Amino acid sequence: MVPAAAEEKSDPTPQNPSASAGAPGGGKLLTLLTVVNTVATLGMIAVLFLSLQKEKSKPGVEDIVAHAPAEEKEEKKEGAKEGEHGGGEAKKKSNHFGKMVTLERFTVNLSTPGSASPKYVQVNISLELPTEDSEGEVNMKMPQVRNVIIDLFNSKRPADLATAEGRDYIKEEIRNALNGFLVTGKVKGVFFTNFALSS
Repeated sequence: MVPAAAEEKSDPTPQNPSASAGAPGGGKLLTLLTVVNTVATLGMIAVLFLSLQKEKSKPGVEDIVAHAPAEEKEEKKEGAKEGEHGGGEAKKKSNHFGKMVTLERFTVNLSTPGSASPKYVQVNISLELPTEDSEGEVNMKMPQVRNVIIDLFNSKRPADLATAEGRDYIKEEIRNALNGFLVTGKVKGVFFTNFALSS
């Protein structure tokens, strides 16, 4: 019996087979995780790089100023040359803001149902128009323009015009009403240059 026990002791195979099998498998797992981590990191770097390149390709303020149309550059050069030589006036650039037409002052009765004392508004109005043709049409149709504005103010109560929102609303109503019959251009803006409600 003693020789059998000696044989057991001299057997070089380990008793825990899972411990020895875990070492080579653990190395493969570690390698796989490292590869996956590296691929994910490279993917994130690629996405960041592409988004940075996309952002750089968008035009900025500097690009717009640096790449002015050739006509504007020529106008600037000609203006500078004329200024240096003292001859002629510099070319005037076209105004992109439209034409302003100032109407005569309106003094209009307001709607005051059931009140013995009439209320009125005094207002100066300017209209912003896109072109000189539109200005000519407004001047030709001035009776219609004034009539529309008077009718709109006649329909308002003093409380309707006492707030900024109420005044903005009637400006929009005036713009829409005028654009309903103007042909050559539409009113871009209505501005009150003076506004007074009677008390």
